Amino acid sequence: MMKKPLNNPTAIRNNQARQRLLATSDHIRTLRILVVCLLVAVVALWWRNGVLQETRRLYIPPDLTQGLVTNFDSVPAPTVYTFAYYIFQQLNRWPSDGEKDYPKQIYALQGFLTPGCRAALETDMNTKQELGELRQRVRSVQEILGQSYTRQRVQIETSSAWSIWLDVNVTESIGGHPVKDVLLRYPLRIVRFDVDKEVNPWGLALACNEAMRPVLLSEDQLGKPFRRPGGEL
Repeated sequence: MMKKPLNNPTAIRNNQARQRLLATSDHIRTLRILVVCLLVAVVALWWRNGVLQETRRLYIPPDLTQGLVTNFDSVPAPTVYTFAYYIFQQLNRWPSDGEKDYPKQIYALQGFLTPGCRAALETDMNTKQELGELRQRVRSVQEILGQSYTRQRVQIETSSAWSIWLDVNVTESIGGHPVKDVLLRYPLRIVRFDVDKEVNPWGLALACNEAMRPVLLSEDQLGKPFRRPGGEL
């Protein structure tokens, strides 16, 4: 039996076709591997992007003279007090007319109020409006000099709730005529309220209710160190 010569045109064409088929198959395999690698990279980047978007709060107290050792989401007492004073002061700032300023402040600060607190404030506002106590009333609140933050003014209830005591000077006037200038101690309550970081970066809220009434301060009380209700320093 005679063998076909190697330079047979048909054999050469068949061999070339076979080589092209093998090359195409290798190319397709390479493309599949590349696609898989790209998919893995996309998934990894998507996961990493999601992790980076997770915001973790680190609360830094105003006074760092004694150093600081803290954990993420651990709220120092000075920060809780500062938040309480700031929100309370803004709620009670009526620069021109209480009928307009009080509801305006409640609306502007609603992201820093629990739903129950907002409802209590709106009830208080409506009651005062019915009695005509807000018309043209100007109000401001400021911390009493020498009665600012001390550690005793912040009581830890749980890791997510605190009781605060503010000593403030409340001044009011109607039509430019002074009607109130008193020193009061307000008991407030602050809770964690991590609802919307864009609206409330603190992650805290004022949890007031109708039972939180101020106490009139005497000169004798101002001259003594602050004591919590019950006599605790």
